[in-house]
Amino acid sequence: MNAGPSESPSCAIQINGLSKTYKTGFWFTPKVTQALKNVQIDIYENQAFGLMGLNGAGKTTLIKLVLGLLRPTAGSVKVLGGSISQRSVRNEIGYLPELPYFSKQHSGRELLEYFGSLHGLSGAALGRRVDEILELVRMRTAAGQKVSGYSKGMLQRIGIGQALIGRPRLLICDEPMSGLDPVGYKEMRDIFIELKKAGTTIFLNTHILDEVERVCDRIGILHEGVLKEVVPMSKILESTVPVDYWVDVDFQETSKLSGLPFQESVQKNGGVQVSSLVLAETLSLLTSRKVQPKAVRPLSSVVEAYFLRAIGAEAHSNRPMEGVRA
Repeated sequence: MNAGPSESPSCAIQINGLSKTYKTGFWFTPKVTQALKNVQIDIYENQAFGLMGLNGAGKTTLIKLVLGLLRPTAGSVKVLGGSISQRSVRNEIGYLPELPYFSKQHSGRELLEYFGSLHGLSGAALGRRVDEILELVRMRTAAGQKVSGYSKGMLQRIGIGQALIGRPRLLICDEPMSGLDPVGYKEMRDIFIELKKAGTTIFLNTHILDEVERVCDRIGILHEGVLKEVVPMSKILESTVPVDYWVDVDFQETSKLSGLPFQESVQKNGGVQVSSLVLAETLSLLTSRKVQPKAVRPLSSVVEAYFLRAIGAEAHSNRPMEGVRA
């Protein structure tokens, strides 16, 4: 299901019939790869939109087309009501690439000062804005250190800082959680939530399903260059798509489960994996045999299950997605 184009002024990004074909190899035997196929999406202002897909689905290609870093084979993109070729439009956009790269001989503060100057800031106003960003991305104590000594997570924080220095209306991030530890992950998620509350439109390409669930208002599911679905997060969370659970059972209870289909699993693994569709029945069977489960815990989220159903089980089994548990 595709989201059709619209001329609504509430659209931050309008993607209409976008296709991208790559040609590689020798000129007389070219290899043609269709990375995107007639993609149509409206991304609304003041919302967070998450783009989900397996590795190689075409997500980064789509972002580069939106930013004007690639030219489409067919279709068009309108950003903030205009063209990405307009400087006035580009000035309203903050971008964090998947692998940010910065001059290593400069400090984090110097980099932010440089990017701030590109947005016309100078003097005391520039200093105040840099201090605000350093506080926001939790990099104040490391601001004077050279980038050459930064960890991957610290580079990611400075990367999101440079994307925000100009107070963008639209923030586009390609795998923004890459390299962050659990604390940094939570802090980055909180930053996105705060930005959305302040009216910033956010476009995330991410594998982290928890991030999508907690931050995004709508998601698009891209698979093999085809947009499978655009759906509100509220609809996903209210859906009845089955999720998997693990039921922990003591090994010593195995003898009480004679004749039941999951006896062998309990004996070998200390429990059984079941779908939510049969969870109640499974627990009832255990109770009937006077077996008390030690714990019942979810193995997947509704968002994960919805995503896997949208792309199809075969795709998931052949090409695992980072962050999706098998």
